[in-house]
Amino acid sequence: MSFTKRTAGLGSEELAEFVQRFEAGARDVIVNAGGRVVKTIGDAVLFVTDDLATGAEVALGLAETSGEALGTAEPGDPEIPVRVGLVWGRVLSRFGDIFGPTVNLASRLTEQADPSTVLVDEETAAQLATSSRYALTAQPVRDVPGIGPMSPVRLQRAYQG
Repeated sequence: MSFTKRTAGLGSEELAEFVQRFEAGARDVIVNAGGRVVKTIGDAVLFVTDDLATGAEVALGLAETSGEALGTAEPGDPEIPVRVGLVWGRVLSRFGDIFGPTVNLASRLTEQADPSTVLVDEETAAQLATSSRYALTAQPVRDVPGIGPMSPVRLQRAYQG
């Protein structure tokens, strides 16, 4: 069930409470993993970290978190899976917000991600490939609006069995 479908029948007070619970839950996941929230916009959260490993942990933590844990579902409610795009790169910081191609690419990857997954770009994947903590799986080439053809890579935790 998507965020839009889940919130369609809510009144204004219920919607405000739902969004507030989502934002607080996502903020907890981000901060507890070592990231910082830049801003929230409805069902989207933009975060930054000081290093790529922390970024990967934040992204995976968000994707692994259930709607109930994020405060968007009551016990027994259908979950709202989180989709995450992660890109490591330079950004322009201005008045508490961040801008640039890195931010745009992360947003587009989020739109392309399947529920409860993290997608990264090829450059970010190459940097993460040096760590045994992560498994990276190339995805089929796709035409990403505003970006063009690209080959996203799925980020997962490596099996530690």
